[in-house]
Amino acid sequence: MLLMEVFSFYIHKTIYIGARVMVQKKEIRSMVILMSVLLSIIILYQLDRTYDHFFIVTNFLSLHTALELLSIAVAFAIALQGWLIFPHTLSKHRLFIAATFLSIGIFDLFHVLTYKGMPFFLAENSGQQATWFWVIARFTLALSLLIIFLQEDRMINKKLRNYTFIVVILYSSIISSSIFIFSDKMPLLVIEGVGLTSLKKGLEYFICFLFVFTIVLILKKHPASQKQEYFPLIVALTLSLYSELIFTLYNHVYDWMNLLGHCFKVASYYFFLKGIYVATIEKPYLEQKQIQKALEESEHRLNTIVNMVPTGITIANTEGKHLFINHAAKKLFGIFSDGQIHPSRFKTLAGKPYPEEKHAINQVKATGESVYDVMYKLEQLNGEYRILSINAVPIFDKNQKMVQIINSITDMTEQIEAQNKVNFLAYYDELTGLPNRFYLKKQLSERLESGRGFSLLVINLNRFKHINESLGRQIGDLFLIEAANRLQAFASDQGMTTVRLTGDEFAILCDTCDSNDCGKVDMCAKQMVDLFHPPFIVKGLRMRVQVTVGATFSTAAADIDELLNQAMMAITEARKMNRSIMIYRSDMEQKAYEQIVLEHDLSQAIERKQLSLHYQPQIDLKTGQLVGAEALIRWYHPEKGMISPATFIPLAESTGLILPIGTWVIEEACRQLRQWLDDGLPTMRISVNLSLRQFFQNDLTQVVSNALTSCRLQPDQLELEITESMTLNLDLALKKLNKLKKLGVQIAVDDFGTGYSSLSYLHQFPVDRLKIDQSFVQHLFVEKHGEAIVETILSMGQNLGLELIAEGVETEEQMTFLKHHHCHQVQGYYISKPLPAEEFSQLVQNRELNK
Repeated sequence: MLLMEVFSFYIHKTIYIGARVMVQKKEIRSMVILMSVLLSIIILYQLDRTYDHFFIVTNFLSLHTALELLSIAVAFAIALQGWLIFPHTLSKHRLFIAATFLSIGIFDLFHVLTYKGMPFFLAENSGQQATWFWVIARFTLALSLLIIFLQEDRMINKKLRNYTFIVVILYSSIISSSIFIFSDKMPLLVIEGVGLTSLKKGLEYFICFLFVFTIVLILKKHPASQKQEYFPLIVALTLSLYSELIFTLYNHVYDWMNLLGHCFKVASYYFFLKGIYVATIEKPYLEQKQIQKALEESEHRLNTIVNMVPTGITIANTEGKHLFINHAAKKLFGIFSDGQIHPSRFKTLAGKPYPEEKHAINQVKATGESVYDVMYKLEQLNGEYRILSINAVPIFDKNQKMVQIINSITDMTEQIEAQNKVNFLAYYDELTGLPNRFYLKKQLSERLESGRGFSLLVINLNRFKHINESLGRQIGDLFLIEAANRLQAFASDQGMTTVRLTGDEFAILCDTCDSNDCGKVDMCAKQMVDLFHPPFIVKGLRMRVQVTVGATFSTAAADIDELLNQAMMAITEARKMNRSIMIYRSDMEQKAYEQIVLEHDLSQAIERKQLSLHYQPQIDLKTGQLVGAEALIRWYHPEKGMISPATFIPLAESTGLILPIGTWVIEEACRQLRQWLDDGLPTMRISVNLSLRQFFQNDLTQVVSNALTSCRLQPDQLELEITESMTLNLDLALKKLNKLKKLGVQIAVDDFGTGYSSLSYLHQFPVDRLKIDQSFVQHLFVEKHGEAIVETILSMGQNLGLELIAEGVETEEQMTFLKHHHCHQVQGYYISKPLPAEEFSQLVQNRELNK
């Protein structure tokens, strides 16, 4: 009894501590009532043993059978619950507990069927068999639970469920069969009239020890946050411990302490069932509710945030129907009664209907990729227009099927208006509204870089300083506004640009007049002088002002400041000579004379055999083999010596001589290649540059075809090099290239990266090769971004599946860099300078011999 009291005190303390931190009040109350009832029965038993006479054999057997059948039902319910729940929450602990109770249920069933007084079952019933089934069941439960909780719980494969239950059934069958067969040879556990044997008590105490060890293990191993989940199991283990202790006290099979132990056992099974229920059903359900609540709260927060942001956000399905529109988008669009955004309200920035296929949603549907910064002009319900920038991102399901499209809409109206205002203040004169000096420099720079011819006329208002000083700045400003209006009206009619340079100086930029149109420029200047003949009426004051005009041409200067200085020098010279107009002439006259002579000589250069071709080898970086040569024209003048192509090619273009020269180059290059092949040189291609005018000549295809046929060359042995400027007229260029490509010749884009059209249209042209301009190669290790630019061009060409050849390679370092970044071919002075045909042939032969 002393041992009983010690265990009772320890278990009470454990339950109290566990209950204080782990369970709800309802569970504590239920546990206290149950424990109080059971302890009251034990106390009453200790006070009065006369109640033993109530439990006669017949009554005890009935009660025992009822309690055991209840325990067996609970055990099988635990096993069944585990079997059914595991497919959803397949936990190692839950599976093994369920399997354990399947075995316990089997042993308890045999315990009932073999109990003394029960009908015959497989063998003569006896307390010996029943007691052994009891001890094996309790030992299996205690040891299994200890082993289970010694291991970490984890999710396991569903297939393990079948194997586990099969093993348990086999285990139960083997143990049960052994008891039935060998029970008469097994040690006695209970002696009628005497009580329990030492072996029985020792086994019961050992089982109690296992239960206590398991309880302590659970309390130590699991944090407070998980102890509520394990509390029913701890209670069940505690009740099992009480049950085992009580079973050490009875003297005979029909002892009422035996019956009381069974009551504790039923209670413990109930809490085992509750523990499995909590772990497999209640806990997942509560967790799911918490997740659902968290999702609802998260969705509410997200909706609040989305509706607070100033950016419009919409979600549409793939049919274009909008499923969600936030407040900013509703305010921006002014949603119709059907709750949708109608595409018909979108316009281009020019105010025209927006093409349906260009809508952001349709672009995403067509490509499956995100699109950014699609600009619209939105017509609002009040008739006003807003400029929008829309980004559209697709959403895919787990099968990578597009299901929705998220759009973010930013109102760019104020930003664009502010930018326009900044641009206006930066590039326009606040007083007159005309472009200012910065605008002019920007325009001149663009024209000089593109090589477009133009003329610049500077107009100086004579005596304006006198007007401004004598009549005041206000009158002077009004006079300037009127003068600007006269110039602007004249220039607009002529397609020219008017600029205010300084206080009394204006400029006219004429794109239609170049150095070949001196007469037209002179006439234009006279018209501007005539503009100021009529008097100006400013606040009732009649004023006459004369102007002086100085003109120059883009070809007369190398930079912007020089152009402006030349025009001002012309004005100064005009005033010295008392004239209203002066065109900057000193250099122009000399150049004009030289050009006339040069044009005459160039027209006879072919006939006099002054033109020749030099050839620069092209090397494959991977193999080091010669793969081609670029034909470069040279003009040796009998009096002036070698004349640079930069000098005579533009002259040939402007005069039309480029057509016969270009035809000669193609024919000569093909003839030379044929000769090299006949002389035994390795197979290669020959590259010929096409000029702009030559590219668009009507019979270019026929010229190329005739040259290939007459020289017996394969079409792919001839490569035609075009420049990016030839692709500005997309449709016409595409037709020309397709015709040439049908012949089988190769097409290369020369000086790639120096233009601006190829990045947009390159993928549409039948191009075989890109030639990286030598300026990028030469700046590889000189400029800050030199390497990045070349890497970008190489990467783009490789992604388009094009071969890349770098021009102007002059150092081993450049060669190594290009090879490392997978450039296919190179040419330049590092390999060889352009050579005459004979020297080129010798170079190739020497390379072959040195292999």
